Amino acid sequence: MPTRSPERRKVTINKLRGMKAKGEVITALGVYESVTASIADSIGYNIFMTGPSGPMSLFGRTNPTQILFDEQLTTLKAVSRVTQYALVNAHMPYLTYQASARDAVVNAGRLVSEGGADTVKCDGTRALAPNIKAIVDAGIPVIAHIGLQASRRIEQSGYGIKGATAKEAKRIIDDADALVDAGVFAVLIEHVCADVTALLTERLPVPTISLGSGSHADGVCVISGDILNYSVFPRPIHAGQAVDIRSMIETGLTDYASKVRDGSYPDDATAPHINNDEYLAFLTMAARELPGGRNHA
Repeated sequence: MPTRSPERRKVTINKLRGMKAKGEVITALGVYESVTASIADSIGYNIFMTGPSGPMSLFGRTNPTQILFDEQLTTLKAVSRVTQYALVNAHMPYLTYQASARDAVVNAGRLVSEGGADTVKCDGTRALAPNIKAIVDAGIPVIAHIGLQASRRIEQSGYGIKGATAKEAKRIIDDADALVDAGVFAVLIEHVCADVTALLTERLPVPTISLGSGSHADGVCVISGDILNYSVFPRPIHAGQAVDIRSMIETGLTDYASKVRDGSYPDDATAPHINNDEYLAFLTMAARELPGGRNHA
């Protein structure tokens, strides 16, 4: 007798905790538009990260600190509307939680109530832990983002690998400890040396997710635009590449322009045409028209 496949359910925080405990790999994907989100949700990803890559790629933002809250909210809505199963996590843009605990709670609440997010993500440090704790205390689960933080790229001297010195590695670990104490349920580790990632995964009681930080984490995240090569920005070396959508689009658009220029598109056989009797009636009506557009009596 064939066995029935288990019914799919919405991913929960307890589900992710259980996956860490069992050693099951958590799959996370950075998504920011409905088509990719819908396809990925049918495949079975655990977490969708709607991060700053969305407004940057879709709206041409080159500086992550200039992303508007409403831009982030727009991409979040596009994902949450079509997602049934994945846990939808929303990035909190620059200055939406840094200034005060009240700002943090209000803006995180908008991402949940207006945007449909299940959880939010904050670029976290020990200094920001109190504001992040306020979000958690308000009943909104938080993923802490450590290592490379786009909103702190000037302070961090760019987008390079983090944790490559003893001092920097220790600061990353101290930040992670403080954020776990603040109540975050998971930690996203971006562009951190794999050795440090492995240590964090072993010592932290919450799931860790690697974004360009090696394989020694409880889960792995990649931005969909990077792995599909569908972005206006260069593809990071860690992303790999599943398919080259950019090349396919270039081929399709080049072919279309060429056919328009040589007259082979549109094909007349597929064009809409008026019924012959109606066309003759139309010609008769048109013949009665005077140049000024008035009917000939």
